[in-house]
Amino acid sequence: MWGIYDFLKAHNDASQYLSLCKNVEVGMTLEEAKKVMGDYESYRRRNRSEIWTSFNNSEEKTYYLTYPVVLFASTGTEIYFDLDTQVVTKVICGE
Repeated sequence: MWGIYDFLKAHNDASQYLSLCKNVEVGMTLEEAKKVMGDYESYRRRNRSEIWTSFNNSEEKTYYLTYPVVLFASTGTEIYFDLDTQVVTKVICGE
């Protein structure tokens, strides 16, 4: 029974992040984006954001926050930011 509850909780959290993502805009500070996404309440959630860094041979490092994926979505919510300025550079609200 707990497995179903955990699955539904994770799906609900992912859906909530997807909905909140629509309020995040390029040019916001990372702190502003985290407030919109509710990251300051992350201690209450098991399914919260994680910071990832990707490396590309031809480009600089890319930094972004990633959030849980909604069931059957190909991507989740991702908020890209510049590490030096802490400004949001790109927002993907699931696809």
